[in-house]
Amino acid sequence: MVETFSYDTLFSETSTDTPLNPVAHAKYDFAVAYPAPETLPMDGLIQALQTAVDSDSEKVLAEMAYYPQQLGALELREFTARKLAADRGFAVSPEEIALTNGSGEAIGLVIQALTNEGDIVLAEKFVYMGTTNQLRRFGADIRGVEIDEGGIIPEALDDQITQLVANGEKPKYLYTIPEHQNPTGSTLSADRRKAILKIAHKHNMPILEDDCYVDLRYQGDVQPAFRALDDSGIVVYVASYSKLLAPGLRLGYFTCAPDLMRRALSFKIGSGPNQFASVAIEGFLKSDLDSHRDNFNPMLKAKCNSMVSALEEHFGDSGATWSVPEGGCYVWLEMPEASDIASIRDEVFEQGVGYVAGPNFEADASGRIGNNCARLCFAFESVEKNAEGIALLAQLFKQHGAM
Repeated sequence: MVETFSYDTLFSETSTDTPLNPVAHAKYDFAVAYPAPETLPMDGLIQALQTAVDSDSEKVLAEMAYYPQQLGALELREFTARKLAADRGFAVSPEEIALTNGSGEAIGLVIQALTNEGDIVLAEKFVYMGTTNQLRRFGADIRGVEIDEGGIIPEALDDQITQLVANGEKPKYLYTIPEHQNPTGSTLSADRRKAILKIAHKHNMPILEDDCYVDLRYQGDVQPAFRALDDSGIVVYVASYSKLLAPGLRLGYFTCAPDLMRRALSFKIGSGPNQFASVAIEGFLKSDLDSHRDNFNPMLKAKCNSMVSALEEHFGDSGATWSVPEGGCYVWLEMPEASDIASIRDEVFEQGVGYVAGPNFEADASGRIGNNCARLCFAFESVEKNAEGIALLAQLFKQHGAM
């Protein structure tokens, strides 16, 4: 019998033993972070790819025969530059855009380019766990910024930075999701964005703007990007095609000051992202972007309305509050402070309703806040299942003494 080789003394100091757990889904799955599979435009993407091959097969084959260049497919970068000008109000050249394997890679590259061990980074008090995990992996000391239903409170941000500086703890940069924030669903107004930019310049603090949900607006007005309000280079802009089209495509991008981009790309392993996916995305969006949004966003609105109506019906007299987003995928539920829905999350999941408890989104991971909160994703389930699932959630919270 061959003795099993042991790596116990060989692992790097920075490696972690991460369980490879399969993704589990509750009957009513509000824990996921993406739209339902039936909303993804797979036929259109396949047709766009076929059209590209049919129209110039030699060109497509030649591109597939080589590794993509570091910035990614030129045609998709050209389209992205046009889209940013039309949709987000600022102009950059294709050479100032880097395509990445999802917005997560873009954020990770920027984090590595800016962050030393122990650097203080600011973010919304509750914010996307994927980014906080990356920040901690690369040594950041994350501090949560006070928020309300309108997102970051500029006055609180300024006071917090001033106090930190007085204590010799100057923050390095601010990470924010200003449009349809994950997990709270809030959107920063133009006035707040302008105020935050003034604060950023006052304290010489860059803003890492994560705009990955901006295309998913189904009511109200899109707010101007931080990057559209400031062309000094203080804003790093990151966005994605994953939420608009299909998360499995893993295609995001970023644009920033040239010296920062060079530093960020120095951490990139290998070449640009998948050329096959880039051809399909560019071809589809070039002809079908508006029609896709016109079809997709009303579906999100109907699902959101269903969840919000069910919350009003079943949680209206419970003392709970919840966000009513104008886009994106999430409703943020806050039960009364004494209600601990974090500790019962696994039991409720097994009984049929999935959600992500508030402590998972706590920026500074203090463990002091968020036990009474939950992110509910309405984008994945149908209109009917959103209503049914919220009704069951109320029953289960009552059963477990949380309501």
